[in-house]
Amino acid sequence: MIRKIPLVILSAVLLVAAFPPFSLGFTAWFSFVPLMFALDGVNKRKGFALGYIYGFVFFLGTVYWVIHSMFHYGGVPMTASVLVMLAMVLYLSLFPGLFGLFFSAASDGSVAARGVLAPALWVAFEYLRGYLLTGFPWVALGYTQAHYLSVIQIADNTGVWGVSFLVVAVNAGLFFVIRAYAKNERLPLREALVVAAMFASTVSYGLISVSQTDKESPSWSRIKVGVLQGSIDQGVKWDRSYQQKTLDVYRSLSLNAHSAGARLIIWPETAIPFYFEADKVKSGFIGDIVRDTGSYLLTGSPSYNYNRVTGSIEYFNSAYLISPSAEVIGRYDKVHLVPFGEYVPLKSILPFQKLTAGVGDFTAGPGPLPIKFEGGGIGVLVCFESIFPDIARREVKNGATVLVNITNDGWFGRTSAPYQHFEMSIFRAVENKTYLLRSANTGISAIIDPVGRVRKKTKLFEKAALVDDIGLRHGRPTFYTAWGDLFAYGCIAVSTAFILTSLRRRR
Repeated sequence: MIRKIPLVILSAVLLVAAFPPFSLGFTAWFSFVPLMFALDGVNKRKGFALGYIYGFVFFLGTVYWVIHSMFHYGGVPMTASVLVMLAMVLYLSLFPGLFGLFFSAASDGSVAARGVLAPALWVAFEYLRGYLLTGFPWVALGYTQAHYLSVIQIADNTGVWGVSFLVVAVNAGLFFVIRAYAKNERLPLREALVVAAMFASTVSYGLISVSQTDKESPSWSRIKVGVLQGSIDQGVKWDRSYQQKTLDVYRSLSLNAHSAGARLIIWPETAIPFYFEADKVKSGFIGDIVRDTGSYLLTGSPSYNYNRVTGSIEYFNSAYLISPSAEVIGRYDKVHLVPFGEYVPLKSILPFQKLTAGVGDFTAGPGPLPIKFEGGGIGVLVCFESIFPDIARREVKNGATVLVNITNDGWFGRTSAPYQHFEMSIFRAVENKTYLLRSANTGISAIIDPVGRVRKKTKLFEKAALVDDIGLRHGRPTFYTAWGDLFAYGCIAVSTAFILTSLRRRR
């Protein structure tokens, strides 16, 4: 087994290269081949071990940035930060480990059966990783293809999971062909042709979908928007002496956006560096900014509700829509909170505190409900929520005509995390065929069209106002918007059937 570890490491490194900051998406199409050679013919115990090593190297190379967030902004000592990151990587590696176990268990199966099983297994465990416990669908395989428009359009039917499936299927096809050639066996031409046809039909669908969407979207109701990036350093963000400077930055950027014709202006997550109180906002400096621009303002802000009966206070990570007359006309409270960042799960039994500095121990909002606007609604995704496809899907299904991701990626510094986070948000636009506006405190902010085309974007740590004319979607929802993760459920069903059959044979 030790001789196979270099193959496993090579495979993991190739997939790391497919993600930011390298963004060599093409390497994903053959990155699994060394892993599959390592897994071929080994027993299940070794298969799990090899898959686990693969996962450890891969996640170490992609989520190392957790150390930066905790150490620099959470006040967590370096040693503890490293240990927490390693614990996280050790947990995440279980899922590739299970893939390795069951892929190796199927070594005696036919090429056709394994060719279907491999991508189904990968998607099943990737999906479970995204939703078990608190869920962490970060760096799902399909995101490596974020900038290949003709490939990712199938996401409007399958979600990002369909792209992950396709990538593993192509890898499996390459593996079986190379293995047969190396062993001088009959080439699996029929199976290879099926994979080639799958890839060709995906690209063809993508080209048609892009063309059709580009023809339809100009007829949507139009609005000019301004997406702001204040680039407020995380180290001073909650410093009271810096509050006025923060608001001065957003005033200047808002006036710039207004002068360019923006009717809706968007500030990032917690752009307002104090608790939101409607009366004080209306009569204060923020109200003056809104009245001066004469535009609608969507802004993030911490907020609270006081329960007069119990005397308790609930804190929320919120977004507010403010009218040109400075009246609050809509509110959204973040639904999916960041564990150990915004709340501590199982707080009564776990000996942990929050791992990041900032405001409150937050409470989750009532659900993904869009803020009513312009005959439709604004589907707000606060920070971490943009990596959960189902939240964006339900926003659109519930009436959102545009998606807005407000986030503060200042926690990530100049690591690969802001780039990874940005590329994941591209899929939310494609899955629901809607514009997505992304306002990030330190970047990357962007305006993304319904096929995932990045119309405008900022660099990290620059002050900027992006202004563009967008459409508010209408018409029938996409299959994914209407039905959700059916494709992933199908992959789980196929994987479960294989596992149960294997157990029955073992008995």
